[in-house]
This record gives sequence, structure tokens and C-alpha cells, in this order.
Amino acid sequence: MLKRFAVALAFLTLVVWACQPAQNYLDPNGPKFTGQYAPNPPVFKDTLRVVTFNIKYSEKVGRAIQELRTLPDLRNADLLLLQEMDEQGVDQIARALGYNYVYYPATRHPRTGRNFGNAVLSKWPIRTSRKVLLPHAVMGLKTRRIAVYATVRVEGQDLLVGSIHTATIWLPYDQRMAQVDSALRSLPQPVSLAVIGGDFNTLELKSLRDVERLFTRHGLTLATRHVGPTARLGPIARKLDHVFVTGFEVLAAGVVWHSRASDHVPVWVVLRFPPKRHSQSGAALLQPNHQGHRKERIQFLQRHEHRLAGGAAVRRE
Repeated sequence: MLKRFAVALAFLTLVVWACQPAQNYLDPNGPKFTGQYAPNPPVFKDTLRVVTFNIKYSEKVGRAIQELRTLPDLRNADLLLLQEMDEQGVDQIARALGYNYVYYPATRHPRTGRNFGNAVLSKWPIRTSRKVLLPHAVMGLKTRRIAVYATVRVEGQDLLVGSIHTATIWLPYDQRMAQVDSALRSLPQPVSLAVIGGDFNTLELKSLRDVERLFTRHGLTLATRHVGPTARLGPIARKLDHVFVTGFEVLAAGVVWHSRASDHVPVWVVLRFPPKRHSQSGAALLQPNHQGHRKERIQFLQRHEHRLAGGAAVRRE
């Protein structure tokens, strides 16, 4: 019943927008927007607070800023992973709360006529970044989705940070899993320190299991396994947003269900760093991995084959 309701709601939305196909940004190098509003890194305390938040179409950025500034579980997060953002919303949050950021739009969305993409915001310096164009466009709208990766320098260690937004159930199941697989294939191997979060649209329980299985095969564990629902879909509450990590001890995780800045709620985790060790260079962290886990990827996709039928000014680069 709940799944039928979600499908009907998505269908009505698609009918309204189908006559306005999206303008997708297929260049892997951009557009790219950056800003620096955190000139001095915070005092290092061997822990990292991370928040992932899908702020629906950047519509309630002011409310999101208020919540990120005042709610105890969100306040002073070291990293923000944002989805469904436009460049003005990202810059507004970064400027108000004192973050450096990198933002890549995936598309100019037909619903708003504005850019729609992912961002990584950091209290620590962002050394390098890149966009990964995920395969398959949603029917009707023809929108594409992306992953955004950044190398963040934290107390002498390079940390790979990712913000991912995969398609909704309007994309066939195997193609949605292929999007996750594509985002993970682009990771270098091995990665010693990584935090990757976002909106994976895991409406079905099996989709969460399969997304977690893919991440596990790439050496990342689900840090938000025991948190509650993360999105309101009419009368439905579902767990769509997740954070995966490697190299960290997970100290705590949760959601802020009383948030009212979006149809999603912010998801937070607190991580403890391992003892300091020699890290890969920022450039090496962002090099795609073309060979690792090839056999596992093929086996996974074959199993699902049957489902086919005041700071510095903003810069745009």
C-alpha cells in the first residue's frame, strides 16, 4: 500500500514536469562553485561531526541555517554533505555558518529552473574535488545525478569526503544500483580515511541491503545503521539517507526528526579518528579506481540482471 502511494505520487509529479526536460551538466569538470569562509581550522579534538542533509530544492535554506546553528546534534559540524542544492543556497549556508565548500550542479531542474546538485562543506581546508556523473537518466524528466568528492585536510591527514544523490524509484531498480556502483568504482583503492553520505533513495528494504553490500565490498561500513527514518513521503516515513565510513570508530549517530527545513531530516554521526598515520596525497585520493572489485561488481549486477525487463568571494570554475 505505502509503495503504491509513493509510486502514484511520483507519477503525478512526473506528469507535471515531463514537458520540461532538464538541462544536464555532462562535463565532468563543471560547472564548479567554491567558497572559503573558514580561514582558521577548528581545534582538533580527535573526533569529527558529520551531517548529511537533503534540503529540498534549496527552498528553506534560512530554516536549515537556523537548525544547523542551534540544534545540539547539528551545531558546529565539521562536515556538511548537502543534496538538492543550488549555488546560492550553498553559499548562503557556508557564509552564515563559516564553512569552506565545493559545489557541483548535476542539472538545471525543470521544477525550479535553478541548478540542482551536491555540495561538501568543511570547517577544514578542501584541497581537491571532482564530480562523478552517474549513469542513467530518469524517464520523462531526463535528469541525471552525480557524486561529489573532496579531499579535506584534517590535522595533517587527508580525508576523502563524498556527497551522493542517486535517483528515485522512477529509475529501474538495477539502474539505481548501477548508480551506486558507479560512484564507488570511482574511488581509489585502498582508502584509509573516508566519509561518504547522502540521499540514496532506499525506499525498499532490499535496496538498503544492496546499497550496504556494495559499500561493504569497497571497504566502507554503514555508520547510520541504527538511526530511524530520514524522510517524510506524505504519510510514509522511510530511511533514505545514510553515511558510510572507513578508518573511523563510530561513536554516535542519529536523526533530527523534528527538523522542518525539508521533506528529509538531517542525519548526523560522530566519528573518532584513528591514531595519526601517513596519508595519501589529495590528488591520489581523488584518482578513480578502474580495476578494484571488478569481479564483485560483475557478480552483483548479474544477480540483478533479471530486474531489467564575510569571507572570500564565491568562484565559479
